[in-house]
Amino acid sequence: MKIFSLAAAAAAVALLAPLGAAAPAQAAGPVPFTIHEQIILGPNGPVSETFTAEGPLCPSGTFVDTGQAGPGPGQGPDHSGKVQLIVRSVYTCDGGSGTFNALKELIGTIGPDGIASTGPIQLLGGTGAFTDLRGHGVDTGSIDFGTGTATATDTGVVVRR
Repeated sequence: MKIFSLAAAAAAVALLAPLGAAAPAQAAGPVPFTIHEQIILGPNGPVSETFTAEGPLCPSGTFVDTGQAGPGPGQGPDHSGKVQLIVRSVYTCDGGSGTFNALKELIGTIGPDGIASTGPIQLLGGTGAFTDLRGHGVDTGSIDFGTGTATATDTGVVVRR
Protein backbone atom coordinates (compact mmCIF):
# COMPACT_ATOMS: atom_id res chain seq x y z
CA MET A 1 0.00 0.00 0.00
CA LYS A 2 2.86 2.35 0.78
CA ILE A 3 4.42 1.54 -2.61
CA PHE A 4 1.19 2.47 -4.38
CA SER A 5 1.05 5.85 -2.58
CA LEU A 6 4.65 6.68 -3.51
CA ALA A 7 4.06 5.65 -7.12
CA ALA A 8 0.85 7.71 -7.29
CA ALA A 9 2.61 10.73 -5.79
CA ALA A 10 5.53 10.39 -8.23
CA ALA A 11 3.12 10.11 -11.17
CA ALA A 12 1.18 13.18 -10.02
CA VAL A 13 4.39 15.19 -9.68
CA ALA A 14 5.56 14.03 -13.13
CA LEU A 15 2.23 15.02 -14.70
CA LEU A 16 1.96 18.39 -12.94
CA ALA A 17 5.60 19.49 -13.25
CA PRO A 18 5.28 20.64 -16.88
CA LEU A 19 2.20 22.66 -15.97
CA GLY A 20 4.04 24.39 -13.15
CA ALA A 21 6.95 25.22 -15.42
CA ALA A 22 4.64 26.54 -18.13
CA ALA A 23 2.56 28.71 -15.82
CA PRO A 24 5.14 31.48 -15.32
CA ALA A 25 5.84 31.70 -19.07
CA GLN A 26 2.14 31.98 -19.85
CA ALA A 27 1.58 34.45 -17.04
CA ALA A 28 4.30 36.85 -18.22
CA GLY A 29 2.74 40.27 -18.48
CA PRO A 30 3.38 43.32 -20.62
CA VAL A 31 7.00 44.54 -20.80
CA PRO A 32 7.66 48.32 -20.81
CA PHE A 33 9.46 49.96 -23.73
CA THR A 34 10.80 53.42 -24.51
CA ILE A 35 11.90 54.69 -27.91
CA HIS A 36 13.81 57.99 -28.22
CA GLU A 37 13.68 59.42 -31.76
CA GLN A 38 16.03 62.08 -33.14
CA ILE A 39 15.35 63.69 -36.53
CA ILE A 40 17.41 66.22 -38.47
CA LEU A 41 15.25 68.07 -40.98
CA GLY A 42 16.39 69.44 -44.33
CA PRO A 43 14.61 71.63 -46.88
CA ASN A 44 12.98 68.57 -48.50
CA GLY A 45 12.20 66.58 -45.37
CA PRO A 46 14.19 64.39 -42.96
CA VAL A 47 17.93 64.06 -43.57
CA SER A 48 18.54 61.68 -40.66
CA GLU A 49 16.15 59.64 -38.51
CA THR A 50 17.78 57.64 -35.70
CA PHE A 51 16.51 56.02 -32.51
CA THR A 52 17.61 54.44 -29.27
CA ALA A 53 15.35 52.11 -27.32
CA GLU A 54 14.98 50.51 -23.92
CA GLY A 55 13.08 47.34 -23.09
CA PRO A 56 12.50 44.33 -25.33
CA LEU A 57 13.38 46.19 -28.56
CA CYS A 58 16.81 46.53 -30.17
CA PRO A 59 19.01 49.22 -28.58
CA SER A 60 19.45 51.48 -31.63
CA GLY A 61 18.96 51.98 -35.34
CA THR A 62 17.38 54.13 -38.00
CA PHE A 63 13.76 54.64 -39.01
CA VAL A 64 11.69 55.98 -41.85
CA ASP A 65 8.38 57.80 -41.33
CA THR A 66 5.58 58.00 -43.87
CA GLY A 67 2.96 60.54 -42.87
CA GLN A 68 -0.34 61.82 -44.09
CA ALA A 69 -2.88 64.31 -42.85
CA GLY A 70 -5.62 62.60 -40.92
CA PRO A 71 -9.24 62.15 -41.91
CA GLY A 72 -12.04 64.66 -41.44
CA PRO A 73 -11.34 67.99 -39.77
CA GLY A 74 -7.71 66.94 -39.19
CA GLN A 75 -6.75 67.47 -42.84
CA GLY A 76 -4.24 70.19 -42.08
CA PRO A 77 -4.36 72.97 -39.50
CA ASP A 78 -7.84 73.88 -38.37
CA HIS A 79 -8.97 77.12 -36.76
CA SER A 80 -7.48 76.06 -33.42
CA GLY A 81 -3.94 75.61 -34.82
CA LYS A 82 -4.09 71.83 -34.55
CA VAL A 83 -3.28 69.21 -37.17
CA GLN A 84 -3.95 65.47 -37.15
CA LEU A 85 -1.27 63.22 -38.62
CA ILE A 86 -1.21 59.50 -39.30
CA VAL A 87 2.42 58.33 -39.23
CA ARG A 88 3.70 54.89 -40.20
CA SER A 89 7.24 54.17 -39.01
CA VAL A 90 9.59 51.34 -39.93
CA TYR A 91 12.47 50.93 -37.46
CA THR A 92 15.59 49.07 -38.65
CA CYS A 93 17.85 47.69 -35.92
CA ASP A 94 21.59 48.39 -36.11
CA GLY A 95 22.50 44.86 -35.02
CA GLY A 96 20.61 43.18 -37.85
CA SER A 97 18.03 41.57 -35.54
CA GLY A 98 15.18 42.80 -37.75
CA THR A 99 12.75 45.63 -38.29
CA PHE A 100 9.57 46.62 -36.48
CA ASN A 101 6.59 48.71 -37.53
CA ALA A 102 4.62 51.38 -35.70
CA LEU A 103 1.43 53.29 -36.39
CA LYS A 104 0.99 56.69 -34.71
CA GLU A 105 -2.10 58.91 -34.69
CA LEU A 106 -0.82 62.29 -33.60
CA ILE A 107 -2.49 65.59 -32.83
CA GLY A 108 -0.05 68.45 -33.32
CA THR A 109 -0.38 71.95 -31.94
CA ILE A 110 1.28 74.54 -34.16
CA GLY A 111 3.09 77.38 -32.40
CA PRO A 112 5.34 80.20 -33.56
CA ASP A 113 8.55 78.20 -32.96
CA GLY A 114 7.42 74.68 -33.83
CA ILE A 115 4.91 71.92 -33.38
CA ALA A 116 4.21 69.86 -30.26
CA SER A 117 2.40 66.57 -30.79
CA THR A 118 1.05 63.63 -28.86
CA GLY A 119 -1.04 60.56 -29.54
CA PRO A 120 -1.24 56.78 -29.38
CA ILE A 121 1.35 54.45 -30.90
CA GLN A 122 0.85 50.81 -31.86
CA LEU A 123 3.70 48.35 -32.49
CA LEU A 124 2.59 46.04 -35.30
CA GLY A 125 5.06 43.28 -36.13
CA GLY A 126 8.07 43.40 -38.38
CA THR A 127 10.82 41.07 -39.53
CA GLY A 128 13.40 38.84 -37.84
CA ALA A 129 13.09 38.89 -34.06
CA PHE A 130 10.05 41.20 -34.28
CA THR A 131 7.73 39.23 -36.57
CA ASP A 132 5.09 38.73 -33.84
CA LEU A 133 5.68 42.04 -32.03
CA ARG A 134 2.57 43.71 -30.61
CA GLY A 135 2.46 46.66 -28.26
CA HIS A 136 0.90 50.04 -27.55
CA GLY A 137 1.65 53.30 -25.82
CA VAL A 138 1.93 57.06 -26.24
CA ASP A 139 4.11 59.18 -28.54
CA THR A 140 5.07 62.69 -27.42
CA GLY A 141 7.20 64.81 -29.71
CA SER A 142 8.12 68.21 -31.04
CA ILE A 143 9.56 69.97 -34.06
CA ASP A 144 11.81 73.00 -33.50
CA PHE A 145 11.61 75.29 -36.54
CA GLY A 146 14.70 77.26 -35.43
CA THR A 147 17.09 74.31 -35.21
CA GLY A 148 15.49 72.14 -37.89
CA THR A 149 15.27 69.19 -35.52
CA ALA A 150 12.54 66.99 -34.15
CA THR A 151 12.49 64.64 -31.18
CA ALA A 152 9.95 62.19 -29.84
CA THR A 153 9.67 59.76 -26.98
CA ASP A 154 7.42 56.73 -27.30
CA THR A 155 6.55 54.87 -24.10
CA GLY A 156 4.31 51.88 -23.62
CA VAL A 157 4.25 48.10 -23.27
CA VAL A 158 5.05 45.19 -25.52
CA VAL A 159 2.35 42.56 -25.02
CA ARG A 160 3.76 39.93 -27.40
CA ARG A 161 7.13 39.29 -28.99
